[in-house]
Amino acid sequence: MRQRSTESVDNYLKAIFALSGDGKRRVGSGEIATHLHIAPASVTNMLQKLATEKRPQVDYQRHKGVRLSPVGRKRAIEIVRHHRLIETFLHEVLGYPIEELHDEAEKLEHFISEKFEERIAAKLGNPEVDPHGDCIPAMDGTMPTQHGISCKCGH
Repeated sequence: MRQRSTESVDNYLKAIFALSGDGKRRVGSGEIATHLHIAPASVTNMLQKLATEKRPQVDYQRHKGVRLSPVGRKRAIEIVRHHRLIETFLHEVLGYPIEELHDEAEKLEHFISEKFEERIAAKLGNPEVDPHGDCIPAMDGTMPTQHGISCKCGH
């Protein structure tokens, strides 16, 4: 059974995923605060909460930073997949201009079901890259072969 998540938690997990590169580097609270445009104290409170859950989503060490736990990494990749599939769907099927994709996908990424995600992917021919050139993780969380080689996602 999947842990219940909120938009706020998802955004933290996505930020840590984006900032940590290959996932091994610990990310500082200040980096997360800057990325999410929020106060560092708010970040510390959330990281402590996520680290002390029954199934912790992060490994947090005060003054050393944070990295995603396997549970948190799985959720972060799922949200990244949702976001990039939605951007691709909006662009290719609905004709959204590229500059409007991110904000629309940001609103929708937290709320789609796995069934809806599968249907979008199938409708699009299971794309591996979104309109920005970022890799779209597969349903199982793996990245396409071009990840880190010819993509723009940087990790």
